[in-house]
Amino acid sequence: MVHMQVQKDHVQVRIKTESAVISGIVHTMVNGRLSDYITSHVGKFIPVTDAEVKYLEKPCKDLEKKGVKREVVFVNVEKIEMIEYL
Repeated sequence: MVHMQVQKDHVQVRIKTESAVISGIVHTMVNGRLSDYITSHVGKFIPVTDAEVKYLEKPCKDLEKKGVKREVVFVNVEKIEMIEYL
């Protein structure tokens, strides 16, 4: 059995949605543009790995002040208000 692996660029980003700010890594095609990746996923969710989520509302008592770390978070592309490189 042959396992094929697609090479990806690891792009450090900060994404703002209406309810949270997510910092982490988005995996794009090698030499691909982040904007092309995002627009090709309209109506879908994108994975953000090594993510830290900071909620914009009052923090829940079980959340840390610095944010919540997750191995992967799926972000609805339709809810992205801003994205920036880190």
